[in-house]
Amino acid sequence: MAFINPTRFEISIRMFSMDKEASEVFYEGEDKTIFSGSTQVIPDIKYFQLSRENKKEFDEFYENNDIEIEREEHKAFTEWFYECWKAAQGHKMNLPSYFVIHDHYKSLDLRANKWISDDEKWE
Repeated sequence: MAFINPTRFEISIRMFSMDKEASEVFYEGEDKTIFSGSTQVIPDIKYFQLSRENKKEFDEFYENNDIEIEREEHKAFTEWFYECWKAAQGHKMNLPSYFVIHDHYKSLDLRANKWISDDEKWE
């Protein structure tokens, strides 16, 4: 799941292990090769710096264009993540894999490279 904060220019990515009931899966055993729960893949990082003198101007611009900015920002991060997943050969994992932007109801099915609803994902 990607957490993107466009007004603070930050992104973090967390990976979750989920079951078909949309619940997080945990493992209590000793085998360290088994992933369960969640893990921080990328901590809060700034992807852009804005000078203080430009902050007010940006805030006004963002307020007037937030829908378009977020749409383009989400598109850019989704494409970047998908390309990284392909380069890491994520398709070789025989598990469903999705990219989700926090608080959104659609997910990118990474194996099929198409957007699906939460209902489709958990059915």
